[in-house]
Amino acid sequence: MNGQKMWITNGGFADVFTVFAKIEADDNLTGFIVDAHSEGITLNPEEKKMGIKGSSTRQVFFNNVKVPAENLLGERNQGFKIALNILNIGRIKLAAGVMGGSKEAINHSVRYANERSQFGRAISKNGAIRHKIAEMTIRTWVVESAVYRAAADIEKAIDGLIAGGMDKQKATLKGIEQFAPECAMLKVAGSETLDYCVDEAVQIYGGMGFSAEAPVERGYRDARINRIFEGTNEINRLLTVDMMLKRAMKGELDLMGPAMAVANELMSIPDFSDPPAGILSQEKQVVANFKKAALMVAGAAAQKLAMELSKQQEVLMNIADILIDIYLSESVLLRAEKMANKRGEAACGDYIALTRTFIFDAADRIHKSGKDALMAFVTEDGLRIMMTGLKRFTKTQPFNTKDARQMIAQKLINKGDYCLSDAVNVG
Repeated sequence: MNGQKMWITNGGFADVFTVFAKIEADDNLTGFIVDAHSEGITLNPEEKKMGIKGSSTRQVFFNNVKVPAENLLGERNQGFKIALNILNIGRIKLAAGVMGGSKEAINHSVRYANERSQFGRAISKNGAIRHKIAEMTIRTWVVESAVYRAAADIEKAIDGLIAGGMDKQKATLKGIEQFAPECAMLKVAGSETLDYCVDEAVQIYGGMGFSAEAPVERGYRDARINRIFEGTNEINRLLTVDMMLKRAMKGELDLMGPAMAVANELMSIPDFSDPPAGILSQEKQVVANFKKAALMVAGAAAQKLAMELSKQQEVLMNIADILIDIYLSESVLLRAEKMANKRGEAACGDYIALTRTFIFDAADRIHKSGKDALMAFVTEDGLRIMMTGLKRFTKTQPFNTKDARQMIAQKLINKGDYCLSDAVNVG
């Protein structure tokens, strides 16, 4: 084996390397299990990094390294499939992992805000600080809800394939592959939520947050890498849309049928009837309309740009942001509904407020992303109709998010830490 690779995480610690390389003139990669102490393997010095300094990162060189035939990982030419599935599971695991960092940032923030006194009272009594604590909590709980949902769906898919007679190893790969778009979306949402939380934690600490003596300084530096490894967030956004469009082209996913139905709906009279009664019934209708907005924008982009769509990265990233907000909105809605059905609506007021706040804000984000996308490729003749449709599909009822955030923040301030982990999970 000959070659080199940079940015090998834990390269200085590892006794075993998983290596993907081409055999002779093969078109595809093959996976290998390589003894890290084999003759011919050398390492560059440790990289000097911004954060995660406890993780060894080194460049690895292979110079005529002998690898036994029995160290083949899987089958020849099948390494790329293995690598992709490792990335998929790595992405959802990253999203789960960074939730721990987000919660820890919230814990430090709440405790410091309760202890830090300014003008004769704790800064946790200030509305601006409470807004930060509440928003950190909302984003964290929402992403956690989506992680639980996707993980449960992956497990159910694997179990179903095994029950159908498929080998466990193949079933695991296939089950994970089915939810590759969700894994990509969660990697983006999780890493950006952690970045938001640690940034606000530094802000709540004020000048102390910029000191290396404070715990949030390290969190701020360590968090930044998560938007880069396991595929940059830009790549994961592009992959999310690309994977869905490819499935549609293969006939595995019907996008154009529902997209055409939404296009026809734009020409009809809007439905002004009241939503059905029930827990979070208005939010259910709002999320259903979010999906129509996504179908309208994505369907128009696929139809008008056709083969050029893959080159329009700004449009693809707008669509990805819409899809991410929809998946998160639906996930937190399912979790809050499940909790309320189990415990009673009265006992879940703060979780319902959290859900309503996120969905209320998501409507504006989806409207902005959709508007930016449409204006990039729709001509003036069709733009007015589509903009009217986008406004219709992102409409929400008035909601006092200030009071909702006050309720959420007060719960954490009273408890002294992040206290939502005992909630019912989606799945």
